[in-house]
Amino acid sequence: MYEPFEAQIKGWLEEEPALSAASVLQRLTKIDPSRFKEKNLRMVQRLVKVWRMEMAGLIILDGGWMKSWPLSPSVATDGEKGPCRPYRVR
Repeated sequence: MYEPFEAQIKGWLEEEPALSAASVLQRLTKIDPSRFKEKNLRMVQRLVKVWRMEMAGLIILDGGWMKSWPLSPSVATDGEKGPCRPYRVR
């Protein structure tokens, strides 16, 4: 039912990451009112959740999220002087 619209839905979510499932369903209803009804909201919520998880996985695996972070000094070495010593358990 949603497969023909999958690319379009993913495009909407990429353009507007905070787009709610209710808004996605509203847009789908405008496209094809005979196919999409209010009762489809739960299914759209599930699909949006899955697609968001896929997008998050791609971002993490691609490493793009790390490239966008600004560089900052390490908290562990901030203000420390001299060589680091290994931690020993007594």
